[in-house]
Amino acid sequence: MNRKTFDRSTLRLAIACAALGLSACAVTPQELTPEQQLADAQKDRSAMFDDQEPVTRAISLDEAMARAVKYNLQQRLGLMQRALEDNSLSVANLSLLPQLAASAGWKGRDNVAGSSSESVTTGRQSLEPSTSSDRSSRDANLRLSWNVLDFGVSYFSAKAQANKVLAAEEARRKVVADIVQQVRDAYWQAASAERLQPEVQRALSNARGALDQARQTERQRLVAPLESLRYQKSLLEMIRQLEVVEGELAVSKARLASLMNLPPATTFSLVLPDESSYTQPALAYNLADLEVTAMTERPEIRSESYQARNAVLETRAAMLKLLPGANLFVGANYDSNSYLVNDNWADAGMQVSWNLFNVLAYPAIKKTGETRLQVAELRRQAMRMAVLTQVNVAWREYERSSQVFARSNELQQVQRGILRQSESAFSSQAQSRLERVRTATETVLATRTRDRAFAELQVAHGAVYQAAGLDPLPERIAGSSVDELTRAIAGNSMRLNQGQGAVPAGIAATQQVHYATSTPLVTAAAPSGPLVAQRAQPPAKTLRLDMWESLGSLRGAELVPVEQANGR
Repeated sequence: MNRKTFDRSTLRLAIACAALGLSACAVTPQELTPEQQLADAQKDRSAMFDDQEPVTRAISLDEAMARAVKYNLQQRLGLMQRALEDNSLSVANLSLLPQLAASAGWKGRDNVAGSSSESVTTGRQSLEPSTSSDRSSRDANLRLSWNVLDFGVSYFSAKAQANKVLAAEEARRKVVADIVQQVRDAYWQAASAERLQPEVQRALSNARGALDQARQTERQRLVAPLESLRYQKSLLEMIRQLEVVEGELAVSKARLASLMNLPPATTFSLVLPDESSYTQPALAYNLADLEVTAMTERPEIRSESYQARNAVLETRAAMLKLLPGANLFVGANYDSNSYLVNDNWADAGMQVSWNLFNVLAYPAIKKTGETRLQVAELRRQAMRMAVLTQVNVAWREYERSSQVFARSNELQQVQRGILRQSESAFSSQAQSRLERVRTATETVLATRTRDRAFAELQVAHGAVYQAAGLDPLPERIAGSSVDELTRAIAGNSMRLNQGQGAVPAGIAATQQVHYATSTPLVTAAAPSGPLVAQRAQPPAKTLRLDMWESLGSLRGAELVPVEQANGR
């Protein structure tokens, strides 16, 4: 009867397991409902913009950078990736510990676990059926085990993860440098646009008023139709140009707000530069200093160095796996079986295992490791070449932007003089209204061109520091508020502009790089102050490259041969 009951229970359990397995195959995909999508959107929007310090004053360039560094989502992603690598390192360190396993259990059966014996020689039963275990019993054990081979592999894995943590920090540096450079571009575009907006509005108002007057004159037939239409065409062309400028002003501010992670349509003002601010920023480092600094400070090069370290560690771990594995263990045990003389006991032991065929894999693993290291070193050398090229291109672009700004500034000043003369002539009725509107439009366009050239110059100036790996943020910051970040960025910017950044010594002398003198692009139209601090400056290195793909944080940087850069 007990046997039948046991068989029925087993059958029922098998049927239940089969039904559960079949039900798992019946799962169907479920699409997101509109309500779920709306809830996710509201949750994400709240997470994107909550806990931000409100804008209470006009935003300066340093504060715009601080807000971008603190709140930009790309920067947050970089921080989270760094935190993820930190947590992975903690997990890797814990894998170095021995395994401490505790187990407990209960087992029972519906009859006695009895057995008998028979003689090997005669084949007759030598003992009557007997048992040495209870029908139900409990057992528990606590075992400490340590695999020496696993410990070695885990050690190399932990060291590799530590290098990944450092590489994640370099990736975060690169993200910060990119964000700051984008903020610099957007800020100067938006600030100059906000400064120019009243003049654009005034010119548009005059042009539209002149157009209304011209249409009224046409309706009254006070002038010839062809002359009136040509007059209106000229006014419409000028209005179109002014409206294009007006549209650019609105877009530039929205782009800056996005970089600072401000909600769309947020109203804010900027610290507007006055006319005296439009001067060429000076570089406190010569080209040789920047090249040497880039070789040690660029985050991309450091990341490649960490990858080269991991290539060596990966090879060592593979070689270690070829060795025999030794497993050491010690434990405490308990069993409630009443037939045992000792129901609790301690045991210890050691087990060694080795796959002898691993010896055959040694030459291949060694060769693979050497090749992996060579690839890592070549990647680092290629990165150094790309970085060196970026520094030279950024330097040439700064020189070109300086020249463009100097000419644009000169043209803007001349156009301002023409506008003053035109206003005087219009007041004395010596000039038509059309000429007045045309002169005002040309002045707005000349000012906008000058402001764009100045923004490009500021971007080129920052690109030189970025190409050299000079961070916009200091290594240590007193706090994390916007005001504290703003002060830190302002202080670091002043330090860089004064040439107080540390330049590594010895690299240039070791490389024995020879330079050829290059002709400065900035002519006498530039400001009287020197563009570069007076140092013993070697001439510029000539790079003969036809094409180059940016591997660093200066995405989209244009590469031109130095000969073409000098010919611009």
